[in-house]
Amino acid sequence: MNDLTRYHIHRDKMQTGDLLQFSGNGIISKIIKARTGKFSHSSLVINFNEYGRRMTMTAENRGVYPVLLSEYLGEYDGRVYWYPLKDEWDARRRLIGGRMLDMSGIGYDWGSLFTQAIAKVSANPRRLFCSELCFLAYGFDGKAPNPSEMPKLGIFKEPVRIL
Repeated sequence: MNDLTRYHIHRDKMQTGDLLQFSGNGIISKIIKARTGKFSHSSLVINFNEYGRRMTMTAENRGVYPVLLSEYLGEYDGRVYWYPLKDEWDARRRLIGGRMLDMSGIGYDWGSLFTQAIAKVSANPRRLFCSELCFLAYGFDGKAPNPSEMPKLGIFKEPVRIL
């Protein structure tokens, strides 16, 4: 279990739609970072205020699903950064959350993940890899970014390391 002190310092400020960027230490993470840069995975925060919970919506080998953020961070092998959305995106948070929840249960996009290693792929909501999920939840379309390109969308405040 990881030390979640940094996460708990910022947890109450995390809102639906904020980006989480992961830089893993595992072999698959290292392969992804060798091709894309600093980050190996992206996911989004879902804030369930009425239940006092922070979840993350993630796309991994079993598909798109929500998971308790503290549980996810507790088991993660690597560093994690929180990218809060800029204030001008606040009015879109509910819509972003709805899009995320609508994508829950969609299968993982293995084909595009491998293609993305050599060329850009168009974002397609039928099957999703991690940064493709985030990109579509924000309402963008076109060529899907890889995890290291997500912060370059220009919609985030300065990042904060939470793990």
